[in-house]
Amino acid sequence: MARKTMAAWAAAALGALLGLIYSGVSTADFAAHLDRQLHPVRCTLLPGVEPASQVDQAVEGCKVAMFSRYSSFWRDRYWGGIPWSLPGMGLYAFALALCAWALITRRGHEIAPNVGLALTALVAAGTSLVFFYLSATRLDAFCTTCVGSYVGAGILLAGAAGVLHFSRADRFVTQPGARVGGTLFFWIAAHLVEIGVAVALPVVVWARALPDYDPYVTKCETLKDEKPPEGVILPLRAATGPAPVDAFLVIDPLCPACKALHRRLDASDFGSRLSTRVLPLPLDAECNWMLKDSMHPGSCLLSRALLCAGDRAAEMLDFIYANQEEMRMDGIGKRLGRLRERVVTRFPDLADCLDRPETKIRLNKALHHAADLALPLLTPQVYLNGRRLCDEDTDLGLTFALTRLLGSGADQSAGGKTP
Repeated sequence: MARKTMAAWAAAALGALLGLIYSGVSTADFAAHLDRQLHPVRCTLLPGVEPASQVDQAVEGCKVAMFSRYSSFWRDRYWGGIPWSLPGMGLYAFALALCAWALITRRGHEIAPNVGLALTALVAAGTSLVFFYLSATRLDAFCTTCVGSYVGAGILLAGAAGVLHFSRADRFVTQPGARVGGTLFFWIAAHLVEIGVAVALPVVVWARALPDYDPYVTKCETLKDEKPPEGVILPLRAATGPAPVDAFLVIDPLCPACKALHRRLDASDFGSRLSTRVLPLPLDAECNWMLKDSMHPGSCLLSRALLCAGDRAAEMLDFIYANQEEMRMDGIGKRLGRLRERVVTRFPDLADCLDRPETKIRLNKALHHAADLALPLLTPQVYLNGRRLCDEDTDLGLTFALTRLLGSGADQSAGGKTP
């Protein structure tokens, strides 16, 4: 095998190694969350050098990718699903093993390893392009670790192209009479089977190793049977699909987790079945007498805006979510006048309602209703036909939990009350 061919195989090996490392890091971060808790995420091109983080803004892209519906498949069958990085590990491991064999035996110019490397590189590059497109168009965020695996796929593809180019000359010298036709099709079929096994094996092992999450998903409490005061629970959206489900949300309008969960619920397969209502629970000591300190200052004002909006509460909440980060900064900076101006500019007909004593009384009644229901002093909370969606199931395990709580008639046996 000529030096140029060996160099191309070495480049392919480097790409496969990078892909294996980055997909392995992504898989490890995903697996850490299978205890249903939140953990630091490594979102870097230098895993092992830069520490993992849970709150650093730099990891937001990786957290968005991990918690999105595109990070895993079979989410309705397994809690969290099977991460796509797992079959990626199998693919890159197969490519790396093939590169090692070719370099050690010096037979990398033969048709069999050429075909195997080309197929593996094409699959890796093709899937990388798909996930790059999804990140750019659906998530509006890029996972740095994922980008590392895309780079590995690109190097692997370039190395495979070099191997195919330089191996032709090697074969002409060492096997001048070699026939390619039937042999080519045989090795394509054989390597596709091998790639399939390499990709499927870690998936099978993962699925068999997962514990039974069903008891955890259905263990959370149900709502007390308490009649709410008039006008404190706001209808957002009616169900448009069959077998409607009452979705009772307890939210703070400035809570980022509320925004994220609300959007995940709407985008889920059960979104059309949800008849959604909200109870504002501002975690702001200005109006919330159950708090000593404000977690989301300014949310009392925005909760009053929701109550004032009435039938337009969905429009108001969408507006708040769309501008939530700027509004949070206004609240933290005690710029309540500016926060009020944002709302009034968008909804001028509500200006007089925001500071009326009657509106403040309604919000106080909402807080008393939350206390009567013995709700935890946190947001978001979701109750489906009266049964609470456990906090641990609101991100990676959301689809699995919704399937268990609402699928196959499970929603009819929840046993909870609807306020």
